[in-house]
Amino acid sequence: MLEIFSSTAEQGMQNVYTPLSLKTHFIFCILATILYLVQFYRRGSWHYLFIMAAIDLTFATQTSLCQTAHSVTILGFIEIALLICALIFYIMFAKKRKAALASVNEQLDEENRRQRDANRKAQRQDRHLVDNAFEDKDE
Repeated sequence: MLEIFSSTAEQGMQNVYTPLSLKTHFIFCILATILYLVQFYRRGSWHYLFIMAAIDLTFATQTSLCQTAHSVTILGFIEIALLICALIFYIMFAKKRKAALASVNEQLDEENRRQRDANRKAQRQDRHLVDNAFEDKDE
Protein backbone atom coordinates (compact mmCIF):
# COMPACT_ATOMS: atom_id res chain seq x y z
CA MET A 1 0.00 0.00 0.00
CA LEU A 2 2.87 2.34 0.78
CA GLU A 3 4.32 1.66 -2.68
CA ILE A 4 1.12 2.92 -4.26
CA PHE A 5 1.24 6.17 -2.30
CA SER A 6 4.93 6.70 -2.87
CA SER A 7 4.63 6.11 -6.60
CA THR A 8 1.93 8.78 -6.88
CA ALA A 9 3.96 11.23 -4.82
CA GLU A 10 7.07 10.71 -6.97
CA GLN A 11 5.29 11.29 -10.27
CA GLY A 12 5.17 15.03 -9.94
CA MET A 13 2.35 15.34 -12.45
CA GLN A 14 -1.19 14.89 -11.36
CA ASN A 15 -3.31 12.11 -12.78
CA VAL A 16 -5.78 13.24 -15.46
CA TYR A 17 -8.63 11.56 -13.55
CA THR A 18 -7.90 13.28 -10.23
CA PRO A 19 -8.57 17.01 -10.01
CA LEU A 20 -7.63 17.07 -6.31
CA SER A 21 -4.21 16.62 -4.78
CA LEU A 22 -3.50 13.44 -2.82
CA LYS A 23 -3.66 15.21 0.56
CA THR A 24 -6.86 17.11 -0.27
CA HIS A 25 -8.55 13.99 -1.62
CA PHE A 26 -7.54 11.97 1.44
CA ILE A 27 -8.92 14.64 3.81
CA PHE A 28 -12.13 14.79 1.78
CA CYS A 29 -12.52 11.01 2.01
CA ILE A 30 -11.89 11.02 5.77
CA LEU A 31 -14.47 13.76 6.33
CA ALA A 32 -17.02 11.99 4.12
CA THR A 33 -16.43 8.73 5.99
CA ILE A 34 -16.99 10.38 9.36
CA LEU A 35 -20.10 12.19 8.13
CA TYR A 36 -21.75 9.11 6.62
CA LEU A 37 -20.85 6.88 9.58
CA VAL A 38 -22.50 9.39 11.90
CA GLN A 39 -25.57 9.51 9.64
CA PHE A 40 -25.72 5.72 9.56
CA TYR A 41 -25.47 5.60 13.34
CA ARG A 42 -28.16 8.28 13.80
CA ARG A 43 -30.66 7.16 11.19
CA GLY A 44 -29.78 3.52 10.62
CA SER A 45 -30.15 3.44 6.84
CA TRP A 46 -27.70 1.40 4.81
CA HIS A 47 -27.71 3.84 1.90
CA TYR A 48 -25.33 6.05 3.88
CA LEU A 49 -22.74 3.27 3.89
CA PHE A 50 -23.08 2.74 0.14
CA ILE A 51 -22.56 6.45 -0.51
CA MET A 52 -19.59 6.45 1.85
CA ALA A 53 -18.06 3.50 0.00
CA ALA A 54 -18.61 5.20 -3.35
CA ILE A 55 -16.90 8.37 -2.14
CA ASP A 56 -14.01 6.51 -0.56
CA LEU A 57 -13.53 4.40 -3.66
CA THR A 58 -12.76 7.55 -5.65
CA PHE A 59 -9.48 7.63 -3.77
CA ALA A 60 -8.35 4.74 -5.98
CA THR A 61 -7.83 7.31 -8.74
CA GLN A 62 -4.94 8.69 -6.68
CA THR A 63 -3.11 5.37 -6.82
CA SER A 64 -1.30 3.54 -9.59
CA LEU A 65 -4.28 1.19 -9.84
CA CYS A 66 -6.26 3.72 -11.88
CA GLN A 67 -3.74 5.06 -14.36
CA THR A 68 -5.39 3.67 -17.49
CA ALA A 69 -8.72 4.52 -19.06
CA HIS A 70 -9.77 0.87 -18.74
CA SER A 71 -9.26 0.77 -14.97
CA VAL A 72 -11.04 4.10 -14.54
CA THR A 73 -13.97 2.74 -16.59
CA ILE A 74 -14.18 -0.29 -14.30
CA LEU A 75 -14.05 2.01 -11.29
CA GLY A 76 -16.85 4.06 -12.84
CA PHE A 77 -19.06 0.98 -13.21
CA ILE A 78 -18.38 0.02 -9.60
CA GLU A 79 -19.28 3.57 -8.51
CA ILE A 80 -22.53 3.42 -10.51
CA ALA A 81 -23.40 0.06 -8.94
CA LEU A 82 -22.79 1.44 -5.45
CA LEU A 83 -24.92 4.50 -6.13
CA ILE A 84 -27.74 2.36 -7.54
CA CYS A 85 -27.59 0.21 -4.40
CA ALA A 86 -27.70 3.39 -2.31
CA LEU A 87 -30.78 4.55 -4.24
CA ILE A 88 -32.55 1.22 -3.76
CA PHE A 89 -31.81 1.17 -0.03
CA TYR A 90 -32.87 4.82 0.28
CA ILE A 91 -36.23 4.08 -1.36
CA MET A 92 -36.81 1.18 1.02
CA PHE A 93 -35.76 3.35 3.99
CA ALA A 94 -38.06 6.19 2.89
CA LYS A 95 -41.04 3.83 2.58
CA LYS A 96 -40.45 2.40 6.06
CA ARG A 97 -40.01 5.88 7.49
CA LYS A 98 -43.17 7.13 5.78
CA ALA A 99 -45.19 4.15 7.10
CA ALA A 100 -43.87 4.69 10.62
CA LEU A 101 -44.64 8.39 10.43
CA ALA A 102 -48.17 7.66 9.19
CA SER A 103 -48.68 5.23 12.08
CA VAL A 104 -47.51 7.80 14.62
CA ASN A 105 -49.71 10.48 13.05
CA GLU A 106 -52.69 8.12 13.14
CA GLN A 107 -52.12 7.45 16.83
CA LEU A 108 -51.79 11.18 17.53
CA ASP A 109 -54.98 11.89 15.58
CA GLU A 110 -56.83 9.23 17.58
CA GLU A 111 -55.52 10.69 20.85
CA ASN A 112 -56.51 14.21 19.77
CA ARG A 113 -59.99 12.98 18.82
CA ARG A 114 -60.43 11.35 22.23
CA GLN A 115 -59.24 14.53 23.93
CA ARG A 116 -61.68 16.68 21.92
CA ASP A 117 -64.55 14.32 22.74
CA ALA A 118 -63.69 14.43 26.44
CA ASN A 119 -63.50 18.24 26.35
CA ARG A 120 -66.87 18.49 24.58
CA LYS A 121 -68.48 16.16 27.10
CA ALA A 122 -67.04 18.19 29.99
CA GLN A 123 -68.29 21.43 28.40
CA ARG A 124 -71.80 20.00 28.00
CA GLN A 125 -71.85 19.00 31.64
CA ASP A 126 -70.52 22.40 32.68
CA ARG A 127 -73.30 24.23 30.80
CA HIS A 128 -75.90 22.71 33.05
CA LEU A 129 -73.93 23.21 36.21
CA VAL A 130 -76.82 24.65 38.21
CA ASP A 131 -79.27 22.01 36.97
CA ASN A 132 -76.78 19.24 37.69
CA ALA A 133 -76.21 20.52 41.19
CA PHE A 134 -79.84 19.98 42.16
CA GLU A 135 -80.44 16.69 40.40
CA ASP A 136 -81.40 13.76 42.51
CA LYS A 137 -79.01 10.92 42.02
CA ASP A 138 -81.63 8.43 43.25
CA GLU A 139 -83.89 8.78 40.25
